[in-house]
Amino acid sequence: MFSLSQQKPEESLDDDTQTQKDEWKKTLIGKLGNVHQREYLSHYGRGRKGKIRGEYCIYRVPDKLRQVKEDAYRPGVVSIGPLHQDNQNLAPMVQYKWSYLLSFLDQQAIDASEEHSRNCATTRLEECINAIHGLDEVIRQCYTEKITYTEYELAEIMLLDGCFILELFLRFDRNLNYMKQQDLNYDQVLRSAWMTEALQHDLALLENQIPFFILELLYDTIKPHIFPTCKAPDLVAALALNFFQPLSQKKFINEEPEGTGFKHLLDLLHKFYFHPPGHLSIPVGSISGNERRPGILQKIVPCLVSKTKRERQTPRLPSHRQRNPASDEKWGFKYCASDLLESGIELQVGSSTQGYLLEISFKAGVVIIPQVRIYETTSSLLRNLIAYEQCSLSSMHSVTSYAFLLKSLIGSSRDIKLLRTRNIIEQNIRMGDKEYLAQFESILDQVAMKDDYCFGDLFDQVNAYRMSWYNI
Repeated sequence: MFSLSQQKPEESLDDDTQTQKDEWKKTLIGKLGNVHQREYLSHYGRGRKGKIRGEYCIYRVPDKLRQVKEDAYRPGVVSIGPLHQDNQNLAPMVQYKWSYLLSFLDQQAIDASEEHSRNCATTRLEECINAIHGLDEVIRQCYTEKITYTEYELAEIMLLDGCFILELFLRFDRNLNYMKQQDLNYDQVLRSAWMTEALQHDLALLENQIPFFILELLYDTIKPHIFPTCKAPDLVAALALNFFQPLSQKKFINEEPEGTGFKHLLDLLHKFYFHPPGHLSIPVGSISGNERRPGILQKIVPCLVSKTKRERQTPRLPSHRQRNPASDEKWGFKYCASDLLESGIELQVGSSTQGYLLEISFKAGVVIIPQVRIYETTSSLLRNLIAYEQCSLSSMHSVTSYAFLLKSLIGSSRDIKLLRTRNIIEQNIRMGDKEYLAQFESILDQVAMKDDYCFGDLFDQVNAYRMSWYNI
């Protein structure tokens, strides 16, 4: 059978013939891309079943929210996707993107020759191009804003940014498990704790996203070539969560749960941390050692419950039921933490194995709340998750509900001290009471609450108990 390796050396062609050949190659690539797109979309549908459709999931933050705190939604060091490509303040990072892309394509032993390395990178670049070629229409349908870039310009953005993100995640994982200090010193990005935190912030912004299926396609293309001694997680979701939440000691199941259908990185964080217990469990990998640096999500959630434990003991979430905003003073407890305590209601931190943020319950006069870690980046993350919920018609308003609940407990530094004393808010030596309060200042300004509020029943129970205790 005739193969590509048996072709004769290419002879010089006149201009017309060369043009015809180039057009023919372009047509074949287009046909191959269409076939690949159909096969991929049939496999990577919602819950791996059915065909995926391009649907709005990457939004511009509404002006009313942006005006409250603009820097919470604006990338500081890196542009991801098309919405901030023209921001010249982010231009210095482009050279590192290309460097990371080359490293991502060149996954091989360190003793390989320069020629072999270059050939491998070229071959894998072609594989990645073929993987995402033909997805232009689907990609554009993910953005609510019209994208003015050409097909190939947009494809280059997806390729460059996707490879950069994945190489960043891989290096972060290797840094924690394999990379020697002298190797880390050559990395201009990860050797800086400030830069790492800035990237964790920027990659969790609503406007700074690319479709999740792009990351999966690129990762699946390169994964077979990853250096064997540096085994990475099998799933992009697990690799991403290692980056955003690196200090978790939990062990997770080793298969991808059905029905995930992540739309982008922020959607992954939303579904993983704020969906009802038992809905989602993703392998983050076995992590050991004390070298891990705090990540943006580690600063919020100390631990997560494995799917097995959730099945054995899954508390009933407060039901979603309609509430009339006009009849409520606010969406949350009617009294702050210190007032609740004075009225006979105790506040208690949840079990160390119950790190899921929505597992808030009330029993026998005690409100049980999982521990929350509040750092400088917490406000920005919550604001972007809330903005995502405000824009998405399909999103449950779980983060918005949680923010209303937490903010209602914190009215002054007295409440901060009370919650820290009870370990509901973990101690952070980098922040004082004023910094804690600042995290929640204006966080809910201009936020609309719909009728899917998570904690309506909980508040009714607490308020009824308070009145019964008060009337004794």
